[in-house]
Amino acid sequence: MTLNILGYLFIILVTAFFGGAFFKSLKQPPLIGYLMAGLFLGVVFGDNIAPAAISFLSELGVVLLLFTLGLEFSLSRLKKLGSATLVGAFTQLIVTIFLVTILLQFFGWNFFPALFTAAAFSLSSTAIMVKLLTDRSEMETVAGEIMVGWLIIQDLAVLPLMILLPVLGKQFFPASFSAAGIFLLVQNLMLSAALIGTFLVLGRQIVPYLIKKVAALNSRELLLAAVFIVAVFGAFTTQALGLSAALGAFLAGLLISDSVETHAIFSEVRPLRDLFSLVFFASLGLILPVGFLFEHFGTILSLTTLVILIKFLVVIIISLYSGHHAKTSFILAVGLIEVGEFAFILAKMGLSQQVIDVTTYGYILSVGLISILIMPPLYLATPNFYTSLREFTKKRMQAVYLQFFTKYEHKDTLEELPLSDHVVLCGYGRVGRYIGRALEMAEIPYIVVEFNRQKVAVLKSQGVNVIYGDPADIDILDYAQVDKARAVVIAIPDFHTQEQVITKSLTLKKDVAIYCRTHQEEHQQVLKALGVAAIIQPEFEAAISISDKILKSFGKGPDEIEGKIARLKIEHGLG
Repeated sequence: MTLNILGYLFIILVTAFFGGAFFKSLKQPPLIGYLMAGLFLGVVFGDNIAPAAISFLSELGVVLLLFTLGLEFSLSRLKKLGSATLVGAFTQLIVTIFLVTILLQFFGWNFFPALFTAAAFSLSSTAIMVKLLTDRSEMETVAGEIMVGWLIIQDLAVLPLMILLPVLGKQFFPASFSAAGIFLLVQNLMLSAALIGTFLVLGRQIVPYLIKKVAALNSRELLLAAVFIVAVFGAFTTQALGLSAALGAFLAGLLISDSVETHAIFSEVRPLRDLFSLVFFASLGLILPVGFLFEHFGTILSLTTLVILIKFLVVIIISLYSGHHAKTSFILAVGLIEVGEFAFILAKMGLSQQVIDVTTYGYILSVGLISILIMPPLYLATPNFYTSLREFTKKRMQAVYLQFFTKYEHKDTLEELPLSDHVVLCGYGRVGRYIGRALEMAEIPYIVVEFNRQKVAVLKSQGVNVIYGDPADIDILDYAQVDKARAVVIAIPDFHTQEQVITKSLTLKKDVAIYCRTHQEEHQQVLKALGVAAIIQPEFEAAISISDKILKSFGKGPDEIEGKIARLKIEHGLG
């Protein structure tokens, strides 16, 4: 079958669209559908559907992807992550790369393919995890905040990997270990660092100024053209140095991120990035040899299991060592087991620069695809599995339970606190801290239950009654004297934790008043059926407040406004 470039592009776009839509309907990441579409087309058309123009479009998708990453990145954002997050994320990357490299060599791999594959496997998917956290309203949770921080560090780690791995592959391996090889490696790295540093220093002085001048012309077309000129120039510069074009695109985005027009530029570029990224992920499957998955299925499955176990153990050990709660560590570890989309970019770069072969590329793509398929259902089941594991060890393995789950929870709360007729405040984040302040001003006694150790330390220094532990654990609620409390406030956004806190609080005291927040309207009826006294949905409360102010500005009377708001509450299911 002979088609021109537009015909091939049409087929890729249509197939990727339906593949993405199918997996989206299954509540899975569309990215999986794009990859599967590429595999399907590879089986149907073989090598005939990957002409140079399609390869160019996929490369453009990577350039735009890294360019927008540069636009979103800022040094101030990195500073907000904190030293613990930086150290934890970098440690995870280094340890994972080291362990996977050693194990792959044990199974007969050569050193450099093992190192390259390990580097790709050390990365997790920012796009998929952020989508899962957003859909479940868990971005504000302790685990969610830490996870996003680690993922940002991993994304940034792609850049030195894109510099180091090709240089290592071409100049050092498979050449013998020699002083000349080391000198050549250091020389290339220093030259690259010097040229990139010059590019950034000069660019920071020139690019924001030029973008500001173009934006003053009030032409979207000219602004977009100027942005693409900067992106393409950056990509061309690094490619001319023998580095990745995507690296130059990231640096160009980093330069533009200093300008005040960043958000407007991002909104213009994002649709194009998403479209070309679709072509890129579909093209990954086209490069994979037909039948590779079936031919090496046993090895791929074993490798996937190995990678998932190593990443899980490395993350959970680092997280526990950093002082995070067992629940936070468990959720964090499951959320980072998958191989991310930047691993595919590394693999494509390695193949195009001939530092890895098609077989190594196939393993990276196959393991990444399977891990992405496995992770979302595992992550959704994590809260229930954690609870079951905790209860099992509590009954059958007391030593493990005390060491892993409650090592720090009980040490400051062995004696009963002299509290009664008080409020138990579960969670001290953006919502909880204001509730706590209001209770303090009203001189109402309260105790905070929080499993962020840093927050617990701060609250203790301020003289606030606080317990470090999981509020979903009945023992922790018992320590908080729920049986003597007047009310329990659940300021935690995690729905699964909310259900457990409600059930166990009512077990300790049947008539305790429970106040709960929720971001999802479909959760309201469930929470109400469980016995919650009042359910607060922040988005709806904001809508009520704005409506009240708007109606007042239009001269509506208090009675009429009250009637309208009452009607809104009835329609919302709160009447």
